[in-house]
Amino acid sequence: METGNRFISPIKKSPGIPTLVAEQVIDLIAKGRLKPGQKLPSEHEMTRRFRISRISLREAMKLLEAKGYVESRHRKGKYVTCPSAAVKSSIEDIIQVDHSKIWELLCVRRILDAEAGRLACAHATKKDLDRLRRVYDRALAVGEDRVLHDVQEGGKLYTEFFNALLASTKNTLFVHIRKSINSILIGALPYTRKKLSTIEGSSRTIVNQLHGIYRAIESRDANRASSAIVEHIDYLKKSLKRALTVS
Repeated sequence: METGNRFISPIKKSPGIPTLVAEQVIDLIAKGRLKPGQKLPSEHEMTRRFRISRISLREAMKLLEAKGYVESRHRKGKYVTCPSAAVKSSIEDIIQVDHSKIWELLCVRRILDAEAGRLACAHATKKDLDRLRRVYDRALAVGEDRVLHDVQEGGKLYTEFFNALLASTKNTLFVHIRKSINSILIGALPYTRKKLSTIEGSSRTIVNQLHGIYRAIESRDANRASSAIVEHIDYLKKSLKRALTVS
């Protein structure tokens, strides 16, 4: 409660006050200043610190409850909920508020997925390679220049490709660790896909990069597979930064 109080900032007058309040609370959660299970300050305290009306605060709380960030406990007040319980619906909101979370996510992926590529080269079976190839073939069927723009298939194919890559490592502990961020990755996909789709040629580039990763694993070339994944992650970071700059 003390932490939440200390970091709350007054809201400037605006037609969208409830949304601005909700975004500030989401930002505090994203930065770890408000933690799951923590009780929010009282309504009186929050209206004083935000310098807003009770009506605006109550609307903001409704937004936060609808998105799964806050829950009401009968006669006990409002509490921050566990992000994992609603991460698929909420992570996109966190990223929109705090873009630095995108770079943190890509940093983790750069480390873990590059190693996954190495492990896959050593342990992938023919069945694993066939699964990777099928995902790539489906991307081609959608269209190299269209798959990133396809709301239904784009994110799904991308996730399936890396899930197949993880399965190829045959390291259950590694897979468990890597999959622990999958819900975050899946939650981030709608936002990042939308931004990437504004970069000309990005769809074809990503499909080609996935093909390069597959071919490296098929050839059992660990260094090449690792480098191909790093190149892909670095491309995502560069392109997203460019998209966010012009948006």
